[in-house]
Amino acid sequence: MYFNRLLYIMLLMLSWSSVQAQVRHQVHGVVKNRLGEPLEYVTVMVKESQQGSTTTGTGAFSFYTTRSFPLVIVVSAIGYEGKEVLIQSADGLALLLDIRLDEKTEQIGDVNVTATQRGNGTFTRIDPNLTTLLPDAAGKSVEGLVKSQIGVASNNELSSQYRVRGGNYDENLVYVNGIEVYRPFLVRSGQQEGLSFANPDMVSSIQFSPGGFDVSYGDKLSSALDIRYKQPTSFAAGAQASLLGASAYLEGMSKNGRWSHLSGVRYKTNRYLLGSLDTKGDYSPTFVDVQSLLHFKISDQWSVDGLVNYSQNSYEFIPTDRETSFGTMSEVKRLTIYFEGQEKDLFQTGFGALAVNHHRDNSQYKLTLSAFRTFEEEAFDILGQYRLHDLDPVNGEASSDEPMTGIGIGSYLLHARNDLSGQVANAALRGTHQYGRHVLSWEAKVQSERFRDNVNEWELRDSAGYSLPYSGKVVSVFDGTHGQYQTQSARMTAFAMDNWSFPLGRGQMSVKYGVRGQYWDLNREWLCSPRFNVQYVPGGATRMLFRLATGIYYQPPFYKEMRNSDGKFNDELRAQKSVHYVAGGDWFFNAWGRPFKLTTELYYKHLSNLVSYQVDNVRIRYSAQNDADGYATGIDFKLNGEFVKGIESWASLSIMQTEENIRDDVRLVRQDDGAQTAVYPGYIPRPSDQRVNFALFFQDYLPNNPSFKVHLNLLFGTGLPFGPPRSQRYLATFRTPPYRRADIGFSKELIRQREGVNAHWLKKMWIGVEVFNLFDINNTISYYWVTDVSNRQYAVPNYLTSRRLNVQLTVAF
Repeated sequence: MYFNRLLYIMLLMLSWSSVQAQVRHQVHGVVKNRLGEPLEYVTVMVKESQQGSTTTGTGAFSFYTTRSFPLVIVVSAIGYEGKEVLIQSADGLALLLDIRLDEKTEQIGDVNVTATQRGNGTFTRIDPNLTTLLPDAAGKSVEGLVKSQIGVASNNELSSQYRVRGGNYDENLVYVNGIEVYRPFLVRSGQQEGLSFANPDMVSSIQFSPGGFDVSYGDKLSSALDIRYKQPTSFAAGAQASLLGASAYLEGMSKNGRWSHLSGVRYKTNRYLLGSLDTKGDYSPTFVDVQSLLHFKISDQWSVDGLVNYSQNSYEFIPTDRETSFGTMSEVKRLTIYFEGQEKDLFQTGFGALAVNHHRDNSQYKLTLSAFRTFEEEAFDILGQYRLHDLDPVNGEASSDEPMTGIGIGSYLLHARNDLSGQVANAALRGTHQYGRHVLSWEAKVQSERFRDNVNEWELRDSAGYSLPYSGKVVSVFDGTHGQYQTQSARMTAFAMDNWSFPLGRGQMSVKYGVRGQYWDLNREWLCSPRFNVQYVPGGATRMLFRLATGIYYQPPFYKEMRNSDGKFNDELRAQKSVHYVAGGDWFFNAWGRPFKLTTELYYKHLSNLVSYQVDNVRIRYSAQNDADGYATGIDFKLNGEFVKGIESWASLSIMQTEENIRDDVRLVRQDDGAQTAVYPGYIPRPSDQRVNFALFFQDYLPNNPSFKVHLNLLFGTGLPFGPPRSQRYLATFRTPPYRRADIGFSKELIRQREGVNAHWLKKMWIGVEVFNLFDINNTISYYWVTDVSNRQYAVPNYLTSRRLNVQLTVAF
């Protein structure tokens, strides 16, 4: 009996010890940087255990541990100095842990690398410092980096525009400091485009979402690019000059820290690049941009920001001649054109914004007033006399001494007098409130729009003495657009959103949900866009992240969609609609002792009420009718990390298909018995149906001389659909050749801050050499259609730039 009682007591004590050992303690808190900004995806673990979690978008973390005290919590993140936090007893867990991390700078010889935190929801963070390293024929720009992100496609090195997951150039949102910015509307080719709005010398952060973004971002179908400018803390200046232009910036802060300024000026010219095109002549493109950002701190709770921008893009061109050879190995043709006349284009834009900020306790408010103005002119009269003939595929000479016995001869006359003026002004009030694990945000905005447009352009073609289209009775223009339009309207938009973070199992869940609404008094249309975004970070040693996003995205007509190719306007045009379904994840891992991230996303977009369009170079010509429905679906991959220790590189692959069904699109087919049958084409590829895109940005340096670096930018995209001009959309099923381009840059740091007698004022100087289109590939951007008197058409490719060498010098003070 005594033995049984003793055994029972021992078992009870062991059970109690086991229960005591399994007591769970909750560890929770927030992780921020030294500026007090929350850090996402920071790993918080109990030392020498698998118990822990990862922070959410608000920097919060929460998990349970069964370890006994004292506890050591290890906090680590890519780009930040690790930290260990000692907790002596359970009393230390009663309070919310507030952990601050310092940014980590790794130095490899002359290579300084500062890593940044990982993305937020469907957004990916892009290092803005890479804009100065990316070899890009369009110049140093934020958009150059965006073109190599997942879901993004581009086939024009002269343009900063891009397509995202089956969308077109007009379906992308661009924000600078939370304010939507615009670009000129009449631009029809990359060589006219000039400078984009964002000045890379002034940028502090870049975030990009290819779809599934939350309701705080506006009403476009495809993507959102969020750019933030610097807030200077000390004096700095720099300048850069190259064969493509020059730029300079200046920043500083007052001694009392109450106000700061940041200004930049840019000059760009494409003359050197355009000299490699088939069309020869006197190119005179001049693009100038001036920006300034001012910040004034009134008190600890109040501050004021001001942003102003003025841009003037001038394009003048006097063509002389053109010679283009094209065709197959066995059938080679040559088009020769002699020109008279000239083209003069002017695009002037101005932008100003004033923001009043107030924060108190857990609430922040921001009142923003902004205005945008554009004045654009196109004027050209160009006469071209052409001949098209066969070439001998062996020696490249004309197969006949008489061009008339070749394919065709004729002339054409292009004329345009187009001008556009537009003003957009708005006022927006935004608020953000934090309540425990919830961050509530809202905004109300009113916007006024005024546009005045005069379009008068036409093309006259003559083939062997016959005006086309030939009728035998009248002389008609081949193509013409005429119209006048003036409008004044108002839009009202608002959104409300909740960002809720909470522990789930051993991991952390973050949910964003909200609704966005808009009303436009011109077409009297009400829109409602609910959107939902969920993100889950498993706990323990799993270094993965999963996300799911869905929502309704509308794109109300702005200006361009309402004008068709004949110059007529449709004020009753309704908003286009897209329903996004996005599922993806990130896997963080180490290889060769270096950090990497693999991103995968699947998506499907259901498109309805579409406005069909055709693309010529970068000009989009809309039907001005809600005449199509469609879809876009695909999968994206991106691998980025330190392929070479200390510096970031990445590769992205996108596989996509997008099609549309034009309503009431029918063609009549004559049968053998003479009867006609109606055939409905059904779904056809959209003009942006570029099935496969691959991009690679790779950096390296010499092991024994890290100040000498190399940067490779590689792009590949399969062909885009195209068809004859002014034809039915179902005929646009031909494919352009693939876009293949490799740009490479070499840079050498000449002066470092710690060297020489000038170290107190000259921080850095380096020289770079870039080779654009390294393999000298003829990439096709569009086609010029030659028609003979029999109305037979020949598509003559318009090639982009060939190989070019660029030299640049950069200094920083």
